Amino acid sequence: MYLKNLTVLGFKSFADKTSLNFEPGITAIVGPNGCGKSNVSDAVRWVLGEQSAKALRGTEMADVVFNGTDSRKALGMAEVSLTIGDVDEAHLTAAGVELGYNEVTVTRRVFRDGGSEYFINKTACRLRDIQLLFMGTGVGRTSYSIMAQGNITQILSSKPEDRRMVFEEAAGITKFKTQKREALRKLEHTEQNLLRVQDLIKEVKRQIGSLQRQAGKARRYKQLSIELQHLDTQHARHQFDQLQAEVAERNATVARLRIEMETSQSDVLRCEDDVLQLRSRLSELDGEINNSQRRGLELKSESERHESRIQFNDQRLREMLEQNERALSEITQGEERCRVARSELEALTQRLAVSNAAVEKHRNTLQWKRDALQAVENELLSRQEHLRRAQSEAFGAMQQLSRVRNEMNALELQKQGNSIRLEKLSTEKIGLEEERTRLEARLRNFAANVEAEKQRVQSQRGSVEQREARLAELRRELATAAESLDRLLQEQAGARSQLGVLDQLQTSHEGFSAGTLSALRKSRDVLGSLADRIRVPDRLVVAIETALGSNLQLVLTEQPESAQQVLADLATNKAGRASVAALGLGSSSTERSADGTLPANAEPALRAVESDEPVRPLLRALLGRTLVVADLATATTAWRECGGKYDFVTLTGELLNRHGVFTGGYLNGAGSGAAPSSILGRKNQIADLQAKLGAMQQQIDDASRARGALQAEQTLLQASLQQAQTDLRTKEVSVAKQEGEFHSLEDSQRNLQSRIDTVVYEIQNLATLEREGNEKRAALAGQLAEFESREHQCQAAVTSVTTQIEQLRQQRETAAAEVSDTKVLVATEEQLCSSFRGTIPQMEQRIREQGELVLLRKSEIASCIQRKELAESENTDSRAAIDRLRIEREQVSSETAGWMSQKLAQESEISTREESLRELRRLLTDLQTRRGAVDVELAQKDMAVQNLRERIQQKYQVRLDDVRSECITITVAEEGTARVHVMTPEEMAASGAATDWNAVAGQVAALQKRIEEMGPVNIVAIDEYEETEQRHTFLTTQNDDLLSAKAQLHEVINRINSQTTQMFRETFEKIRENFRLMFTEIFDGGKADLHLADEGDLLECGIEIMARPPGKQLTSISLLSGGEQTMTAVALLFAIYQVKPSPFCVLDELDAPLDESNINRFIRILQRFIVHSQFVIITHNKRTIGMADVLYGVTMQERGVSRIVSVKFHKAGAQVTDHRPVALEPLPPKSIEEEEDAPHKRQDTLEIVMAK
Repeated sequence: MYLKNLTVLGFKSFADKTSLNFEPGITAIVGPNGCGKSNVSDAVRWVLGEQSAKALRGTEMADVVFNGTDSRKALGMAEVSLTIGDVDEAHLTAAGVELGYNEVTVTRRVFRDGGSEYFINKTACRLRDIQLLFMGTGVGRTSYSIMAQGNITQILSSKPEDRRMVFEEAAGITKFKTQKREALRKLEHTEQNLLRVQDLIKEVKRQIGSLQRQAGKARRYKQLSIELQHLDTQHARHQFDQLQAEVAERNATVARLRIEMETSQSDVLRCEDDVLQLRSRLSELDGEINNSQRRGLELKSESERHESRIQFNDQRLREMLEQNERALSEITQGEERCRVARSELEALTQRLAVSNAAVEKHRNTLQWKRDALQAVENELLSRQEHLRRAQSEAFGAMQQLSRVRNEMNALELQKQGNSIRLEKLSTEKIGLEEERTRLEARLRNFAANVEAEKQRVQSQRGSVEQREARLAELRRELATAAESLDRLLQEQAGARSQLGVLDQLQTSHEGFSAGTLSALRKSRDVLGSLADRIRVPDRLVVAIETALGSNLQLVLTEQPESAQQVLADLATNKAGRASVAALGLGSSSTERSADGTLPANAEPALRAVESDEPVRPLLRALLGRTLVVADLATATTAWRECGGKYDFVTLTGELLNRHGVFTGGYLNGAGSGAAPSSILGRKNQIADLQAKLGAMQQQIDDASRARGALQAEQTLLQASLQQAQTDLRTKEVSVAKQEGEFHSLEDSQRNLQSRIDTVVYEIQNLATLEREGNEKRAALAGQLAEFESREHQCQAAVTSVTTQIEQLRQQRETAAAEVSDTKVLVATEEQLCSSFRGTIPQMEQRIREQGELVLLRKSEIASCIQRKELAESENTDSRAAIDRLRIEREQVSSETAGWMSQKLAQESEISTREESLRELRRLLTDLQTRRGAVDVELAQKDMAVQNLRERIQQKYQVRLDDVRSECITITVAEEGTARVHVMTPEEMAASGAATDWNAVAGQVAALQKRIEEMGPVNIVAIDEYEETEQRHTFLTTQNDDLLSAKAQLHEVINRINSQTTQMFRETFEKIRENFRLMFTEIFDGGKADLHLADEGDLLECGIEIMARPPGKQLTSISLLSGGEQTMTAVALLFAIYQVKPSPFCVLDELDAPLDESNINRFIRILQRFIVHSQFVIITHNKRTIGMADVLYGVTMQERGVSRIVSVKFHKAGAQVTDHRPVALEPLPPKSIEEEEDAPHKRQDTLEIVMAK
């Protein structure tokens, strides 16, 4: 396995598609700082699965995408592909990769929106698949195959536990540990499931025992509950009938008391009007009194404000006196400080004058000694200048002589080299021009393809945007359609619920009497009720129900015999009373229908009623003389007009019959015709709801179909959008790749043209050099003898002048020592003067500050005097105002006393009237109390009736009105339970007995007590018991399966632990021994070792590193220098390589901290491992570069965009197989050194032949 190729597109600074081919051996990557060299190692680390953006020198993964420059747009994705060759087929199969050949290309792609894709040989895969592929090979994001300068500190300074990863990778147990972690995760999950299953089994076992007892208890409970329901409902029905009779009696009493209360109420109202008039006058008097009192309070408040102002001014006067005293004290102190400061200033001025005089004396002495020194130096300079002229003439003569000789040799060498070079350049020019022609044709075709592809991408992007806009619109429409459908469904559910209630009421004939219900349910030959056979508009429902009254409950039969049989059955069964109409008899009523001239604003009731023809005669008899009017006022007027010939009924249910009797008022639930208790209105509501439900269903169907159509369109559009986005992304990737290739072709074209221009220029230059060289060789031959004679003369002059200069230098040293001593004296005195000058301004500043403070305090004293005069003036004005306000307050108090006397007289009159009112109210209260007591009793009875209904309804789900009274006898046995017998009325009459309702109540209480003593009963205990038994069997099976799985996982983990322990121990001992030897070899001595932190826990313990270079006794490896740490890490790295070499290794500036000697050792060790591994080294070191077989230069000609320039090295005499680059002649050592120090500017691919 070896690294074959790395292709980068849009990763960090590699904006264009860049490909690096790697060969066995050493590949070096060089370039100036900041050009993007380390981005190559980052690309390798990233494609191998690095998930930490921090490790890639970023903050988030999107940072690796090329972010644009001043002249380039940012890219939308980054892609790196790594090709590995000579992969073992068995390893591929173990990693799950099925290939017919042994080459693997791993690709990772990230988009700016955060999306990532992974590929193995262009097949989409998971990150885990890539990690499994390289696991155990020594290659990976955390293995020792990628080593950067920052990793050195991480390996040496990290925790001992964190160093294990490198050793585990070398031991080949990484995959086993991953399998172990997976097994442990499964084991933990299995144990959690096992605990849950065992808890459930315990709970189910406990439930089975309880459910067995509950089943028998449930059967006894059902039997008692049925008996209790029967007796309790019969007893409640008996109580219900008694309460109804008492309610009727209380209603009569309430009517009588209401008349008496109305009379008493009118007397109270009259007396209250008188009291209200008197109280109105009293309120006016209160207003006058309040105004007077308010004025008095205002005057008092103003007086208090003046007194407060006086107190405030007095306080201010005291404070101003204290402030003046402090200011006078500060003035005295400030004047004293000014005097002391002036005295000190005068003394400093005198000392400064003395120091200035001393400085001037020492300076004069120094100037004299400097003049003497300068005279010696001038003479010395004169002699040195004479020497320099002599040396210059000697050197010039020698240089000219050497130049002439070198030029003659160089011209001869140049002539030979130019002939060879000219021949090679001519051949190269022909090949380059042919290559340019082919490249231009390819560029034209490629440009057309790229432009066409861009147009297709733009078109595809527009299509995606249109689909996205339509999809957003569809989502809004779907939300609106869903809301509309939900609203319709809720309305439909409400309407259905209401219709169900009304249907139930209609079917059960709610509102009918018990006798009518019995006749309709149990009698034969019954055609229904009159209400069932007629139909009335909603507007007239209340009016027709009022007009017909109880006749709505008429039971209809065909013949009179049937009617007689119905009544006989009711009497026999004592089922109540009912009215029956025999339609076969027709109508013998003398009542005539309302015809002829009718009163104004009245309409016949009969016209509004629709019915079957057989029922029509009966309706004419019942409604023939009934008219419908708007209200009672209209009815009264119409009754008078017709002389009482008709019954009048209003739309709101009031009735005025022909006898002049008014019927109306308030009845709970009536008046609208829409209440469920309205017999005729209920039918209309059912018809309306049925029609409404039909329309609703049609709307729901339409809305559902519309939503279905939108959902179908959304599904299709989402699939289409996803496909379009995939196509767009694929095309964008294709365009990006083609643009990268296009830019690469353009760069190649520019490089090729530049090379052609260079070749042409060099050919022309060689011809010129040949002509000029012949001329120079002739001129240089005559100058050689002249320059040799001049050189001997100049050397003699130099020796004489050198002796004179040495004598003058001794005189200069003596004079310089005297000058130095005098300078010290001058500097000492100048320092004293400088100190005095700095102190004098400070003293003057202090004097000025104290003077300003004295002036400020004097100004404050003058201001205090002005404020004192102002405060005394305000006190005088306030005292005068207090005297004036006291007089006004006395006047206001006199007015208030007058208003108070009038108020007392008015209150006396009110008391007399209120006494009379209290007597009237007492009488009214007595009536109200009696009425209230009756109302309370009535409410209690109604409440008791309602409670009976609700109790029976809630307890047994039975309507109390539907319960049929029965005759019951109870026999109480001496032992056991009482026996209950249900008898017919005839049997009860024959036996001469009567129902003992107290005994029934006692039996109900006894049954209730027995049920309560049973406690909570689980009615569904039997079914629950069977279900629980089945669940217990299922859980037991699951428990056995989990125990088996747990045992298998423990076996797998133990097997992995055993195998990995052995592998790690063997590998660690080998690495340890290799590390000792490698460290000693690298450092030429010293000691190093590896220790396990806990040998009892080989699989998890940390690894300690001990390293002591020769001559040092260090206690920690963190105390090593940067170079020593690097070499220690190199020793550890190659110690691991001796055990398990990585197929390839990337070293990112690992040699940066090393000096020359350590670089040599590093290179020597590196050469030993070239046979086993492939090395990619990012470096600046020239010696490391010299070891490389292939050299890649990273440049940044365009700011922010990295480019690759490759240089291949061949041994002297080796055949060059690349047809593009041309070998250059060896350069002199000086030229090579200058070239290495210069920045890399050329972009040509160069192939340099170097002698080794």
